[in-house]
Amino acid sequence: EQLGAGSGADVPNAPPASMHDGNVCGDDEEELEGLCYKKCSALTQGAYPIRTTAWTCCKEHPCTLTNQVHNVGICSGFDVAGDLEGHSACPHTAGACYQNEELFMGMCYKKCSLMEPTYPRRVGPATCCVSEDLSCAMPSNSKTSSALAVGGGSGETDSTAPTEPHHPVTQLTESM
Repeated sequence: EQLGAGSGADVPNAPPASMHDGNVCGDDEEELEGLCYKKCSALTQGAYPIRTTAWTCCKEHPCTLTNQVHNVGICSGFDVAGDLEGHSACPHTAGACYQNEELFMGMCYKKCSLMEPTYPRRVGPATCCVSEDLSCAMPSNSKTSSALAVGGGSGETDSTAPTEPHHPVTQLTESM
């Protein structure tokens, strides 16, 4: 069952998710060794759909040196979370963030783009930047504040989403 935005599992602001497919990750992710990665089929345009390691996708079973591709990196290459979790997010534990949140270092935070549109990229738990490159080292290109280290819940109208940073929520990806 594909859930609509904002109505996932009867939870406001839930991401779209197929709730009864056995996948504990986001719909654009697959689980390997307890972490959720962007699907190899998406990373390789369907040519190598079988994930065998954080950095390797295979064309078919058995996976051999002649039918696999590698793209090694730390939170880059094939070692990334799905696009629903934010730009260039690292692999994460089972579950998903709410739609108004982004994944950073395994935790869900309210999107920088919603709180500080001039600084749309999260580069730290309490820091948002104009980009993801070294220009963030320039004080004028980033903003750091404890007010940015929050979850997506407002604490007022939406009591289901945490107001503090939190781990991905499994109830948003699979019915329990």
